Amino acid sequence: MQREQKSNSYLLGAVLIMVYLYYRATFEQNFYALPNILANLLQSQPLSGLFAMFTFQYGEQTISIGALGYFGFLGFFGSKIWSFLIYFLLAYLWYGGLAGKLRDAFTPSTVALLLSVSYAAADEFHQSLVSPAFAMKEDVILAGSGAILAVIAGWFFLTARKGRK
Repeated sequence: MQREQKSNSYLLGAVLIMVYLYYRATFEQNFYALPNILANLLQSQPLSGLFAMFTFQYGEQTISIGALGYFGFLGFFGSKIWSFLIYFLLAYLWYGGLAGKLRDAFTPSTVALLLSVSYAAADEFHQSLVSPAFAMKEDVILAGSGAILAVIAGWFFLTARKGRK
């Protein structure tokens, strides 16, 4: 009974994250809010010399301090880290919820990955329709990386926990 309730809690958490992601993509976001917050916290611009060495392409956008400014550069990484973590959590919750309901190890991991990566692709498509953001395959790959790592971590922790009991 307790295992069933825990499994249901994981699944509810996954659905709530999906609702959050849908809500976040539906409305125009203030992409400059994080850099403004960072500007207030990091007025001395620590590590700017180190960050100035990095320039790369993300989709069709050049990512560098010269192109985005110091706080835009940090804001870019903050938003990508948040995306990675939210899809990590989404896949982990799907895996945890499904592993509590299914006996084999392969099905929950496969379904959790498919649900998470499919939702990331659908979310990017949805963003392209309703917000000024562009749908980017790089964001789906980033979300998929978070999902893969989450399923590996979930399998490890759930298997290790079962092995100790």
